[in-house]
Amino acid sequence: MLYTQYNREERNICAHLFRVLHCPNEDYKILREFIGTSKLINQFDIFSEVALIRDAYHFREKNKSNFIDNIVKIIIEQENVKNCRLYSELPSILNNGRKTHPLQIRQKAKSKGFSLTLDENRVYGSLQGMFNAKPDLAIFLEDLVLVYEAKLTQNFNIQQLNRTQNIVEVWTRLLYNDLGYNSSPEYKILKLGIKKSNPDISWERIVDIVSSVLPKDDKSYLTMSSVIKACC
Repeated sequence: MLYTQYNREERNICAHLFRVLHCPNEDYKILREFIGTSKLINQFDIFSEVALIRDAYHFREKNKSNFIDNIVKIIIEQENVKNCRLYSELPSILNNGRKTHPLQIRQKAKSKGFSLTLDENRVYGSLQGMFNAKPDLAIFLEDLVLVYEAKLTQNFNIQQLNRTQNIVEVWTRLLYNDLGYNSSPEYKILKLGIKKSNPDISWERIVDIVSSVLPKDDKSYLTMSSVIKACC
């Protein structure tokens, strides 16, 4: 198919990456080389487009307010602000999930004439970003969380990387039990992109790894190698 030779969609190549990282050949050699370890991996989970905070909020039938309060407390630390009410302290129309979704707090406050402080606007803006953002790829190992922001044709954005850092801090502090950990794990935020963008791991390197494990007619290998040729 000719289209595979010039498809430049980031989600498409990430989908193929997701598939090859699960390849069990040679004791998960592709996954091991991707994360940079020679050790055997006994346990792992991989997710793409990870909307963990959004999904955790909807999963919780009870104590939603307490959940958001705990996120807000972390954001207050991250943003280093003081003049900010917790979610449970906001006017009822803003902290009632049936009337206002947490990502709509600033918008609803403005439309209904409720005044938020500068610090509150900052904090609830960050909360909105956490609900909207979906880190591209997350690998959960026995004692470590690796989260990758992937770029193909675009440059890395420092604000996006900082937001991902803050999101993963919330994951590991509040949701570690949901992720199968007994305590808060260590985590790293890593960049995945073409070599000239100076990433932590490059698409070119991934193609090399895949080529050493999978046959040359493998569809993921063909797609990824074609995309890299088109983009470099």
